[in-house]
Amino acid sequence: MNLLIDFGNTRLKWASAEADGFALRGTFAHADLPLAHALREQWQALAQPSRVLVASVVDTAREAVLTQVVRERFGLAAQFLRSPANALGVRNAYGEPARLGIDRFLAMASAHARHPRVQVLVSVGTALTIDGLLADGEHAGGLIVPGPALMRRAVTAGTARVDAEHGCYRDWPNSTADAVVSGALQAAAGAVERLRCALARRVELEPALVVSGGGADELLPLLDQAERAHDLVLHGLALWARQMPPA
Repeated sequence: MNLLIDFGNTRLKWASAEADGFALRGTFAHADLPLAHALREQWQALAQPSRVLVASVVDTAREAVLTQVVRERFGLAAQFLRSPANALGVRNAYGEPARLGIDRFLAMASAHARHPRVQVLVSVGTALTIDGLLADGEHAGGLIVPGPALMRRAVTAGTARVDAEHGCYRDWPNSTADAVVSGALQAAAGAVERLRCALARRVELEPALVVSGGGADELLPLLDQAERAHDLVLHGLALWARQMPPA
């Protein structure tokens, strides 16, 4: 059994992976919690894994806490993955491959394994990431912009008398709160659609659009013919566990 961990900016997701799928799994928002205590509670009934694979985008201090708990609980060193140049059917577009976020690489690997095609992958979290992927697994490149929630916080924190509380999406907002919420969502959707159009021009066909992440549901209504995906990073970690040899 492998313990797989998707350590995002807002949430930590984990799963114990057997050959036939996930046996146990959990998720929690970690920003305002004592991380070590939360991990010990989450894993108190978990069997001994053979490996602990981590896809992390957080700071080194929180990674160090995770490393300590994994060592105490399982007697293992957590393996923090970095994006390779070419693996799991995906060819990394970055000149320095390891600088591509491992969450983005694993999401592409998972989506490509499920359905090799021209597609745009969108992850809606603290950051909004948008990546183009060709049918042969070539990464076309991508964008990183603030996610809608982060955009809203930036506007309300940086301006006077602007409040997004209780705002909702409207095509034609008629209150400040609705204008902030709607503007953030429209900005995010615009970035997605511009990259999708650019990829369509490059390959001369319409790419599929796959949307994941904790903020996906509020953005989906603004995107035409988008598919909702769940846990792409965890599924990418499971692919890595099966196909990549131990470090």
